[in-house]
Formats: sequence, C-alpha cells, structure tokens
Amino acid sequence: MKIDLLVPGLPAKTDHFLFGICSLLLLRGEGRTVLFDTGPFRVRPILIEALNALGLTPADVDTVFMTHLHWDHVENLDLFAHAEIMTPKLEFDYAAAPLANDWGTPPYVREILQGMRVTLLPDEEQEIFPGVRTLLLPGHSVGLQGLVVDMGAERAVLASDALWSARDAVRGVPDVAFFNPGQAQASLDRALAAGDLFYPGHDRPFRIQNGAVTYTEQYHYHMSFPFQPHGQNLDVAFSTQHSGPCMEARR
Repeated sequence: MKIDLLVPGLPAKTDHFLFGICSLLLLRGEGRTVLFDTGPFRVRPILIEALNALGLTPADVDTVFMTHLHWDHVENLDLFAHAEIMTPKLEFDYAAAPLANDWGTPPYVREILQGMRVTLLPDEEQEIFPGVRTLLLPGHSVGLQGLVVDMGAERAVLASDALWSARDAVRGVPDVAFFNPGQAQASLDRALAAGDLFYPGHDRPFRIQNGAVTYTEQYHYHMSFPFQPHGQNLDVAFSTQHSGPCMEARR
C-alpha cells in the first residue's frame, strides 16, 4: 500500500476549544483506494483539492476507514456515500446513545451513516487488506481502531487520536485521553511498539530515531485576526521549516 498525506493534522488548542484538524490519509494498492478518516466540514475544500492533486475525485475513493466517530473525523462522510464505510462496531453501537458529557461523539453521526454501506469491524485485530492490519486502540474513544501497514522496509502505524501528536511519543503520556485514561495509556504504548513510521491524529507523520522525533512533513500556516473598531488585522505566520517553530506577526 502507498500512503499519501492529504491533510496534516494540526495539534492546536485554545483555552476554550480544539481546532479539530485531524490527519487525512489515502491508501492505494491491491485494487483499493482507501480514505483514512474524513475530517471536519471546515477542511472539505482542502480535502477535495488534495484528491484532485493526485488526479482523483471523491468518487474514486472506494473505501473509507473510520477510526472512530468523533465530530472532527466524520463530517465529510457524505462525500463518500458510494463507498464502503469501515468502522469499529463498538463505535457504531455507542454512537446510538453517547454519554451526556461526551462532546466528541456527535448525536447526528448515525444519521450521516444511515443508508450507507457500513462494514462493522469486530473488537479484534485482523488483516483487512493484504499487508494492512487493524490495531485496537481504545481510550481516546470507546473503540478506536488504527492500522498497521507493511511498507516492506518499515511498518507505518496509522494511530489516529490514540497518538494525538509527537509530544505523546516524547512524553510517553497521551495528551487527549478523552474516554478512558487507563485504556488510552495502554493504547499509546501499543501504538508506539507497533511500527517505525507514525501518523498521529493531529500532527505531522514522524519517525523516532535515536530517541529523537524526526518529522517527514513541515507546517506553513498564515492566520489573520481582524480587530475592531478600526478594522486592523493582526497577521500571524508560522513555519516549522527551520530547526524549530518560528512565527512572524504584523499589523
């Protein structure tokens, strides 16, 4: 399987909310074109553009692997109503009646999936395509599953939010243990032991070499904050292209 990074996850938070930009990946091989998660609605144009850059449209995706059913991973599912939707059975069953304090699982996700061709994955690890195995990673959510992809020279671990960012790997502690902290810790350990190249849920892919993180991609973002009453903008640009993040602000 070939893995393309369509949208890199963004590990950004404010004191009030998460930005919710998760990693979106495309797996191609063995006659399959598989989208790994669909992301929040706000990245829909970026997702379509990324597919177009590979000579594809949403219609070319024949399978969607949904790691779990949090809002920031499911809101573009309607683009792929023609595809096979693979998701953990634990996630699907739980989404019918999420806990009252669970702000991650939206009450509308089962409505999105209604009428779609859904394949429910059992709570056991299995090979779903040649060289592609599921990895049980609960804790961030009730039944999150990732993938381990045999790339020949190395194994890629597509961990979704069980490995929220590279900082989880450095600290050895899950940053967003949303549902069950004990399970989340065990799942982080399992994910880090499962391969060599890591695709976190909200960060760039990376390897760990000699105990240090080496990213395979870089970030370049520009943000504009309009301020009142006179309409000036505070423009902020930041990049990870150099040895560490750098930021430039101007009014």
